[in-house]
Amino acid sequence: MQIWKSLLCLGLAMTFSVTGAADEKKTAQKGKRTPAPTQRFVNGMELTAEQKEKVAALDKELAPEFQKIQKTRGEILTETQKTAEREAQKSAKSAGKTPAETRKAVDEALKLTDEQKTKMAELQKTQQAFTAKAIEGLKKILTAEQQEKLPKAAAKGSAAKGKGKNKKKSE
Repeated sequence: MQIWKSLLCLGLAMTFSVTGAADEKKTAQKGKRTPAPTQRFVNGMELTAEQKEKVAALDKELAPEFQKIQKTRGEILTETQKTAEREAQKSAKSAGKTPAETRKAVDEALKLTDEQKTKMAELQKTQQAFTAKAIEGLKKILTAEQQEKLPKAAAKGSAAKGKGKNKKKSE
């Protein structure tokens, strides 16, 4: 009889702890409008349970810096610009535009002032450093095969942009 009472109590305790954890997760997700810092890099990758735990820990470590960058960006743009940005992204996506074409359409839709352009350029440098930091953290967690799916360093991304510009000039 004592064993059954103990098992019943243990079962109830586990039920409440699982339910509580699920409620906490839902509450955290409701208030959270931005994805986890590493989400765009690991999206579509098959991660082991251990890797998922380590990525979650990395996300938790990077979250304050990520949120600060998002907040700063939100403070630079007006509500009208944010709406124009969303609409330009949606339109470009439905038209099947490339990322470069989408970026150009968004830039045109934003109509940034000179001051905003300066602030956005500074923020972009901060964001590139953050991205490099996130990728370095992920490299410590992912297998060599998974690492190949990660974007290369920000400098290479800039070089790729430059190549695209040169192509347009030569065409």
